[in-house]
Amino acid sequence: MLPVLLLLLLLLACPGSSAGGLGITARTLSPCYSADLRPASDRLVSAVGCTVLLTIPPLKASEVVFWEYKTGLQEGVIVNYAFDRPANTSRPYENRTRFNETDFSLQIVLQQGDDRLYRFRSESEATGWFQLRVVEPLSEPEIVGNSSVKAGGNTKLVCNVLEGKADLYWWKKNGELLLGSDHIQFVDNTTLCIVKASMNDSGYYACVVRNEVSQNETSFLLHVQNAANVVLPVILACVIIGLLAGVFVWCRRRDRQCHNGCSNAFQTGVNQAAATFGVEQKQRMCRPTLETCSLMGKELERLRSCCLPLMVVVVDAAWGVPDV
Repeated sequence: MLPVLLLLLLLLACPGSSAGGLGITARTLSPCYSADLRPASDRLVSAVGCTVLLTIPPLKASEVVFWEYKTGLQEGVIVNYAFDRPANTSRPYENRTRFNETDFSLQIVLQQGDDRLYRFRSESEATGWFQLRVVEPLSEPEIVGNSSVKAGGNTKLVCNVLEGKADLYWWKKNGELLLGSDHIQFVDNTTLCIVKASMNDSGYYACVVRNEVSQNETSFLLHVQNAANVVLPVILACVIIGLLAGVFVWCRRRDRQCHNGCSNAFQTGVNQAAATFGVEQKQRMCRPTLETCSLMGKELERLRSCCLPLMVVVVDAAWGVPDV
């Protein structure tokens, strides 16, 4: 019993001892993605780019204080402060920390690599080690897969996250949670497999990802084609294009006949009229033919502008629109 009491006395008398029960309280400052902003003791989860405030209870008077970190067996000093000189910040933490000389609190703008243990120490006291976990927020995921599939075929959608590590994945269709079945299957939750797709599988599929500090999602439109309607749009498009080509050739021929008619068929009469009545009578004879040519050119442009959108509408109607 006596050796145990002596050991406790030595710990209490040892400078920097944490036997006094001092602890660090930390919280993430707003705004910070979806991170928990409530104060925590012993352990806090925060995000890269966010600011964390570390505070301590009142301490006994001391001439020198330190904020320290530990990673594995490696320990280092973040900032040390003596009452007769300015606080000294170590290079890795320069320009991203703020030390309060009144209450000794410390603010840190977090980066990758700040996931480590922290403590405050004076000449006579020290807090316990506080664990700070730093997580990278998730970027918007992307869904990779075929946007169109034939009815009866199989397809899969893969959800990828480019930045950050997702802890949870889940899928929704048209805003409702998707559950696994023989028809809908999940591979590691990152891949959605649809077996023997039907027309009812058309719609918007969303992949939702989440980790401890953020949540994000993206959507993807899947269109299931009716196998009976696959050839029809191609036939309709070919027919409409052929009709347009025929109308175009016919109008061009009529256009040339108009100008040739004015220059050949009426040339003799026009020349005689010009010799007898003057140039004004010649212009009056040609004007009806020229006006006819102009009207035919306008009709050609109208046909081209109307038929092309009509072809697109017919093709869309033949393929069908997904029921979402």
